[in-house]
Amino acid sequence: MFKILIIADPKLAGGDLLERIAGLCETGVDAVLLRAKFLSEEEFRALAISVKQICDKFGREFIINQFFNVACELKSSFWLTSAQIDLLQNLSDTSDEFGLNFAKFKDFKDMAAKFTAASRPALKIYAPAHDLAQAEISAQFADILIASHIFATSCKAGLKPKGPALIRKIKARVDRQVYALGGINKLNFRSVLDVGADGICLMSEAMRCENEREFINGFLADTLV
Repeated sequence: MFKILIIADPKLAGGDLLERIAGLCETGVDAVLLRAKFLSEEEFRALAISVKQICDKFGREFIINQFFNVACELKSSFWLTSAQIDLLQNLSDTSDEFGLNFAKFKDFKDMAAKFTAASRPALKIYAPAHDLAQAEISAQFADILIASHIFATSCKAGLKPKGPALIRKIKARVDRQVYALGGINKLNFRSVLDVGADGICLMSEAMRCENEREFINGFLADTLV
């Protein structure tokens, strides 16, 4: 069964963000990524604590984007940015503005391994795969790669989408789970599953849907056996 990951962004949310996330978690999504690049670290931490409480209540994976210090503090999965991948590739011990450096990343991976050994919910690393070259680099550090953008989307206006073929190429080259991101909807998501995607990422439509249950069921209804 494929995974459904929701990208929660306060700027995209129609209505109350926390109510939206709770509705999606109750419906049965697998994971929630919190992305809020416009917030300070303190503002992000406060919001992340509330979102993590919702995810914990429903048993959903919680993922933090960009703010590595907060991910370590809350013991949450983490989504690396492209800039952070570059930093790790250079084995840098100089921390970026969000607290990440190579030594701290190794500590995080050690903590994740201890969680797994203790049968606690896994802490995972997600990383971008905008092309095959980046996928091969990201695979050195991440458990799950995010192939994007697959279809046309307003978030990447004017940029040519990569299409499902990118997922097929990545799956053939690296031994990692791959999720599809960018313009994924009920009409096209099967095409990414058909080429081997392990999951889909939903953002704008998920943040603005009128009914969370109906929205998610639109992806699940005829895939359940």
